[in-house]
Amino acid sequence: MKHDWTRSKLIAGMPVFDFNNLPELTDEARRYCRYYNIDFFDTLPDVKHYLGSFDSLGYRMAMHYYVPKSIKGTVFIFHGYFDHVGLYGHLIKHCLEQNLAVIAYDLPGHGLSSGRPTAIKSFDDYQFALRSCLNLCQGNVQEPFYAIGQSTGGAVLVDHLLNRVQQYESSVFKKVILLAPLVRPVGWRGALFMHSFIGPFVSTWKRVFSENSNDPAFIKFLKKHDPLQSRIMSIDWVTALRRWIKEIESADAIDGAVAIVQGKRDMTVDWRHNITIIQQKFSRVNVHYLPKGRHHLVNESTEIRQDMFSFIDGVIASS
Repeated sequence: MKHDWTRSKLIAGMPVFDFNNLPELTDEARRYCRYYNIDFFDTLPDVKHYLGSFDSLGYRMAMHYYVPKSIKGTVFIFHGYFDHVGLYGHLIKHCLEQNLAVIAYDLPGHGLSSGRPTAIKSFDDYQFALRSCLNLCQGNVQEPFYAIGQSTGGAVLVDHLLNRVQQYESSVFKKVILLAPLVRPVGWRGALFMHSFIGPFVSTWKRVFSENSNDPAFIKFLKKHDPLQSRIMSIDWVTALRRWIKEIESADAIDGAVAIVQGKRDMTVDWRHNITIIQQKFSRVNVHYLPKGRHHLVNESTEIRQDMFSFIDGVIASS
C-alpha cells in the first residue's frame, strides 16, 4: 500500500491558518487526505475541509477544519500518543454527520506538526498548543464547543480542566468526553524503574506495537502502512509524563463534569486506577464501559464504535 504524497512536500505547502482566507487543500494535501480516508469528498460532498498551520511555543502545528453545510456546534478532537489526525476519520465523519464542525490538530512531534518525533519537554507544551488553538478559533467557529480526547488527548483535556481553566475563567467546552483517558499507563511502576536506571543513558526506546483494537485491518495499517507512525518512544516524553502524573494526581478536586468511554480489555492504560483518579477530581463523572473494547476506541470494530458513538451523541444531546 504505497502513498503518493510526501510529508516534507505537504508541510512545505501548508499555509498559515487564517479564518479570513481559509486555506484550501493543495493537491499534495488531497492525496494525503485520500490515503487516510479523511477527505469525505464522495461520502459527504457538502462538507468543506481546510488544512493550515498555527504557531505555539515555536512549534508549527498542523490543523484541520471541517465544516458541514448546517452547523450545530464545533467538536475539538485531541488525538493520542503516536497518533495523528489522519487516524481519526471514523470519529470526524460521525461528528460531521451530526452537523457538528470539527477542529483537530496534530500534537507537537506527531503527524504533520513540528517537533522531535513523539518527544515533549513538558505537558505544559500541550496546554500552550490548546490555548493557541482556542485563541485562533474563538469568534471564528460556531459555538457551542465540545471536546473529545483519546488517551493522551484525554490527558490534555483533564489537565486543561483541573489546572488551566482559571486562565480562561471557565472552560470553553460545553461537554468534555474522554476516550480511554491516560493518567497512568499499564505497568507504570515497572516503567518508572526502567526510566530511573536506563533513562539517563538513552534518548529513545524501541516502540512495541500492541493489539490495541479489535479491528485487525487497523492494526496492520499502523504497523506496515502508516508513514507517520514513529518507531521509537521518546525518553523525554516519559520524563514529562512522570512529572505530570504527580501534578495531576495531587491536583485539587473541582466542581465539573466529564464523560468517559472505556474499554474493559484496554491493556495500554491502567484504566481502573485512572477512572478512580478522575472520579476523585470531578464532581460529576459519567462512565460508559465497552466490555470488549480495547484501547484505540476511535479505530475499534464497527459494533464497538457504534456503541461509543451512541453514547457520545447522548452526552452532546444532553447539553
